[in-house]
Parts: sequence; C-alpha cells; structure tokens
Amino acid sequence: MLVRRAIACTLVAGALAGCPSQGKGPGSPDGPVECRARLPQVTWSGPAPEPLPSQRSRIGVEVQAELAALERALGKQVPVTLAAERRKPVGAPGEVSYVVRRGRFGIGVNDARLTVQVPVEVEAEVCKPLGPFCPTYGRCSPRLAAVASVPLLLEESYSVGKSRVSIAVTRPCTIAGVDATPEIRQQAQRQVGSIQGRIDASMPEIRRSVASVWELLHHPIALSTTTCLRIDPDRITQQKPKIESGTLVTELGAEGRLSIQDPCELAEVRAPPLPRLVTREGTGSGIELRVPVRTSWVDVSAELTRSLATTRGETRVVKLDAEGARTGLALRATLAGATCGELRLLAEPWFDGTTGRVRLRKVAPVPGTPEVPGLDAVARSIERQASAALPVDVSSGPAALTALVQGFGKDLPEGVELDSQMKKPMVERVHPEREGLVALAIFSGRATFRMR
Repeated sequence: MLVRRAIACTLVAGALAGCPSQGKGPGSPDGPVECRARLPQVTWSGPAPEPLPSQRSRIGVEVQAELAALERALGKQVPVTLAAERRKPVGAPGEVSYVVRRGRFGIGVNDARLTVQVPVEVEAEVCKPLGPFCPTYGRCSPRLAAVASVPLLLEESYSVGKSRVSIAVTRPCTIAGVDATPEIRQQAQRQVGSIQGRIDASMPEIRRSVASVWELLHHPIALSTTTCLRIDPDRITQQKPKIESGTLVTELGAEGRLSIQDPCELAEVRAPPLPRLVTREGTGSGIELRVPVRTSWVDVSAELTRSLATTRGETRVVKLDAEGARTGLALRATLAGATCGELRLLAEPWFDGTTGRVRLRKVAPVPGTPEVPGLDAVARSIERQASAALPVDVSSGPAALTALVQGFGKDLPEGVELDSQMKKPMVERVHPEREGLVALAIFSGRATFRMR
C-alpha cells in the first residue's frame, strides 16, 4: 500500500497539491497542503512577438596628435639652417655668401588637409675679389613663405593623396641696384617638385595596416572556453579631422553585426576584401558592441522553475513555463497546494545588474482569470524569486575587447601610444522572440592612438 502511494505521488507531483508523507497529516505544519481550490482552465493567446531589430555595432579608434608634438617631430627632420654658402663664385658680380634659415612651423587644418607653414629667412651678401680681400658691396635679406599640405582623409582606396607645396617671396631682394627677386623666386619654384616628391615618398602605406586590422576583426573573440563573439564587419569609416584644444583629432572605425557562437567555430577565417572607405560627418562614437545573447524557451523555463524550487507557502509554483508574446512573456505556472492547477500569467522581463540574471516584473494573471484567493501572492512570489541566468557571462566582455584593441597597437612608432578604456557591460533590454529570450548586451569604451 505504501509503495503504490509513493508511486502515485511521483506521477502527479507537478499538477496536484501533493501527497502527504507517511506519518504527516494535512494539518501538520511540516506536511503539504491539500488542494482546496482547483483552477479552471483558461485559454489565452496573444499576438506573436516581433524579432529583435537588427543591431549594428561599431569599433571606432580615435587618433589624436598634439600639434606641439607634430612640430617637434618636424623640427627633428628639418634643421633650422637649411643652407649656407661662403664666397661662392657667381661670375662677374663676384662672390656670394648666404645663409638660409627657417622660422617656427605653423601647423593647422584647412579643408581636411594638414598644413605646415614655415617662414624662410635669407641673409645674402656679394663681394668683389680684390687680391686677398673681397670687399662687400651689396647685401639683402629676402623673406619667403613656404606652405606644404597633405590630405588627412584617405582616398576610397585607402591611399594618401598627393601633397601640395608652394613658396612665395614676401620680401624682395635688391643688391647694388639690381633686383634679384625674380631669380630668387625662380630658384624657389624649382625646389617645389623636389619637396613634393620627398613628402609623398615619406607617406606610410596605410592600406596594408588597415587590411591587417580588418582581418583581425574577422577572428572570433573568446568570451569563455567554449563561447566566442563573432564580428561580421561590412563597413569601414573615417571621420573628418578637426582641432580641439591644440590637438588634431580624427577617427577610423569598422561597423557590422555581432553574434554569439557556442561552441566556437575553429575553422580558418578568410576575411573578404576591404570595402570602399566611407567618410562620415560628426564626432567619433568610440566602441559600442551590441551583442544579442539568445536563450531558448526550454532553457528559460528550466531556469525559472529551478529558481522557484524553494518557494514556501500554502500555494507553490512547482513548474513555470515561458514563451514569447507581443506584450512580454506568457507564463504557464503549475500550482500545487491550497490552490492547484494551471495558471496563465503575463510578465515583463528585465535584467537585474546586481545579480546578473533575468527577472520578471508586472506579473499578473491573463485577462479572464477568475478571482481565486492567493493568486496575487503567487504573482508576487514569482516577481521576488523567479530568475534565469544568461548563457554567456557578459562580465568577460571588457577583457576580451581590451585584448582585441591591443592587437591594433602592434609595432607602434616611437612617440605613439595606445590607450583603451572599457566600461562595465550593461544589458540594455530583454526582448522575447518566437524561439527564445534575447538579452541585448552592450560593450562600450574608447580606444585612442595618441601622439604626444
């Protein structure tokens, strides 16, 4: 008799009020409460949930260069004394001596081009040899203004555009009544092509560096031993440069969609060709990865049921199934105890950042549910205790993202440093879909290449 009774209890434990244990009567404080009110079956169907809108993510790397640092770098490459000559024979006029010195660089941005202005001073004198002596009979101090510029925006093919160089005479030169200005201007213009060639030859090969980062972005980012974040970038952008507080600021970024892989796909990744470079207006947006973390309704229901295992009271929730609805979650709670049967409820899912779990609020019976004592207490109990863990630990996101960004900074030139700051991840929303629940996790931060 006791064996048959135990078997019967096991078979109906999920739907009935429960069976009293041996030696425990219904009135015992430690024994289960017999069902006194069985819920009538309520049919309810709502509109199907909409899928989560497509989410685009961005990894933007800001580039900062202090103008003072650029000036120092130029100063190391261009000496103050550009040229000097002592008693150079120039034919009938005699011999010429001169010194050409540059002034301080003026660096700015004009129409998305980095411009470098530099004044040039020339001190020249002409003497006529007379035996061992060469008396000076003429002096002049012409001034020139040289302006060189290079484009700060890359071309669509990721190449650097051509430089521009101009030299103008701002103070003429007259020696012994002879105007030497045309000759000085002509000699200066002859130097323009040579200067442009040197500037263009010194420009770095940008496309190769961008292609390396583009390939790196296509490799999965490990979030755990089995879970990866897969980036599918489809766009590369550049921001129009500007000057802020004496610093040149621009940004390069990649945009695309993200997904979670579990388990990680270990197949070799082949990045597609670089897309056409797009120039965007406005300020930089830094890093914002919008990661949909999906959980099936089977797993959500199992987690919710497990979290309610310790529920106490005359009426208990022994099973809680969830599915998506346009208004949130549609719940089917199997009750046991004083009130038993199946209760249909609606609820709103939300993410509790303190526990790192999805919880429920605004839990209420579906319209048409009869008024039965104790149902409000069941709803409040679900709000207090029911929760479900995400299949991915979003707290590991910042560390994985930092490792990715640090990969951008390999082989940096001297004087350039990479700084990255990642924020604590957040779950922006929890959205029900047909197949399961989606938690939209946001990983954000900033990465900066800084030249000081």
